[in-house]
Amino acid sequence: MFKLACGDVMPGCAARFENSDRGAMLGQVAAHAASAHGITEITPEVLAAVESQISFAA
Repeated sequence: MFKLACGDVMPGCAARFENSDRGAMLGQVAAHAASAHGITEITPEVLAAVESQISFAA
């Protein structure tokens, strides 16, 4: 299971994501970034920041 706490990337945000499919979770994160944070372009820097905070638990 892949997990991400948005607050680890965007301090103060309480959103959390969990999905067994990493790509699907990244899609959910991108939709959240657009609607909650106004981030509509996922730059390599944004993607790297998000990916560095994703954890995996079997």
